[in-house]
Amino acid sequence: MVKGDVMEIVLRKARQEDLESVIRVESKATPNLSYVGAVWGLFTSDEVGEFSVAEADGEVVACGKFTVVPDGSAWLETLRVIPEYQGLGIGKRFYERFYDLARSRGVTTMRMYTGLRNAVSKGLAELYGFRLAATYRGASLPCVQGKIPPSDGGFRLVPDPEKATALLMPFRGRWTGFLVMNRTFFPITPALCSHLAEKEMVYEDPASGSVVTVGARFLPERALHIGVLGGDMDQCLGFALEQGVERGAARLNCDFPPSAVDVQGALVDNGFCLTESDFIVMEVHLDG
Repeated sequence: MVKGDVMEIVLRKARQEDLESVIRVESKATPNLSYVGAVWGLFTSDEVGEFSVAEADGEVVACGKFTVVPDGSAWLETLRVIPEYQGLGIGKRFYERFYDLARSRGVTTMRMYTGLRNAVSKGLAELYGFRLAATYRGASLPCVQGKIPPSDGGFRLVPDPEKATALLMPFRGRWTGFLVMNRTFFPITPALCSHLAEKEMVYEDPASGSVVTVGARFLPERALHIGVLGGDMDQCLGFALEQGVERGAARLNCDFPPSAVDVQGALVDNGFCLTESDFIVMEVHLDG
């Protein structure tokens, strides 16, 4: 295909028969990041959000996901355009569709993330009114028993939404507003705290005054995610590793604001490797 050719671009909801085409799109657009096939059922069964594809002259060449998270805001993710169709305005068409979906569902805030160095992705978001909300840093550790000394065994699940809310809301400020799982930025709100409790991701150790969230939005076999942690962080990390090993996860991830220097120190001291570059979350607030 030659840029400048006249072609018809159609955006529509993904259908079951699109699976192989979307996997092909992902393999070309982000060859080092593939998960669409594993979350296909989750994405296509979402009746509140939408998994969309773009067709160019009848061929599926791009995809994008609009997801509504527990506080009612929207998360824009998995925007993929195969290289030979980049620069033709397809990304803009997806943003226009995201705005239409937000208005039809009464969503007043949308967010997305990208790498700090990804000027193209950041620039496209800015074109549609998105502005920087926060910067985060990632850390990862293979789930191998003995990598971190085990916890003292005092952590207990917190299934009660009200108690979970009381434990987690104090993290909002120092975590600069978000809890991250699977590179999905969830605003720390009472609605999220209740959701995490219901999904059995909140744990506390009353003896050491420690709190940690451990879980995954999807693909827990690839990674469990430490959303927030506080108190005795060595104990929290030891417990998180125990959970990872027990559940058969390949690794532990933790995404945190660079301002949380004590968190970074605890992670590095316990063998976590930091990502090469930070990443950013951007947001836009819709009028009305």
